[in-house]
Amino acid sequence: MAVGGLIVAATVWWLTARDPLQPVEARVAPAPASPIAVPARRASPAALPPPPVAAYPPGGPSGLSADDPVTAYRKANVYPPTSRPLTADQLDLLRPGQRHETLRPDDHGAGITYLFTADRYFVIGDDTLTATLEVRRDGKPIPVTVTQAYATVIDPAGHPPPPVPLAFARNGAVLAAPLAPARLDLPRQTAIGVYVEFDHGKGQQAAHFDFQYTPTRGIPARFTGAFRDTIEAGSLVVHAGVAVDAPGHYVVDCNLFDAADQPVAWSRFKGELAAGVHEADLLYFGKVILDGHARGPFHIGQLRGARFAPGLDPDLEQMPPFAGSYTTAPYPPEAFSDAEYDSPDKQRMLDLLGQDRNHRGGAGRSAGN
Repeated sequence: MAVGGLIVAATVWWLTARDPLQPVEARVAPAPASPIAVPARRASPAALPPPPVAAYPPGGPSGLSADDPVTAYRKANVYPPTSRPLTADQLDLLRPGQRHETLRPDDHGAGITYLFTADRYFVIGDDTLTATLEVRRDGKPIPVTVTQAYATVIDPAGHPPPPVPLAFARNGAVLAAPLAPARLDLPRQTAIGVYVEFDHGKGQQAAHFDFQYTPTRGIPARFTGAFRDTIEAGSLVVHAGVAVDAPGHYVVDCNLFDAADQPVAWSRFKGELAAGVHEADLLYFGKVILDGHARGPFHIGQLRGARFAPGLDPDLEQMPPFAGSYTTAPYPPEAFSDAEYDSPDKQRMLDLLGQDRNHRGGAGRSAGN
């Protein structure tokens, strides 16, 4: 009996563990019959053949791309990563300092909603931020009592200056409170939290938001207001003057508009700038301009920038945005190139994607190869 038990155990182990490629249900041994016959050892399964390589189907679920990875990557990289088309619905680029708080329900389930926000996200130098509080019941504004309100530096080291009290006053349907962060006398850019607690008659509600402040002595660079424009390799380049106080790695963003004041393109300069006066070269890719059927002369807007400050929080020191504009020469459409963006990095990625045997064939057919 002991020997029979060992044989049963060995058979169950062999049937359940021998072939890991079998489905789970196929690896469950049937109830043994008596006497137990040990089956002959089966040959090892042959290696699986490579999966068939086929083009991706022409359609797919809504919101999913039916393109193979190579084709999808090509479509996504017709333009450079730092020079892309700009449309009227890209508010994050057209209004870079806009806040995005929305009405929220109160914590007491009283059918009350509130919105605590401000007129901007970035505050620089002597600029003033205005905080606003709006409270509604059934969609209609209601009066509330502010029990406390203040602003304080969000200091990861735990040594913030004393909070600054805020005084809210009625301004139409909302309560508003101005805040001048320069009163805090800060040495560098920091995040500031604004806090409020109010009584709406059915309980007290707390709310807060954050913003970034750059004091005057912490401004790393300024735009000089000097510009020039050129055509380089079929693309428009706007050279923006920058007076640098703190050398380092900078990012400069700028939008481009056509003669009809319609958004055309967005561009980003990234690079090291030493102390002194330099130019940030903002390239607007030729194919972006042609594909948008844009006509010159062009003008810039929303020119802004920042210096990367690793180890600090926040780690971007903001430059004052340029308040003016600049208009280019009236270049004709034939001045721009219709060629797609190319670079060594793009080619390396295409080669890498093309080496995947699961997608290579489909990618080749989709690309017309």
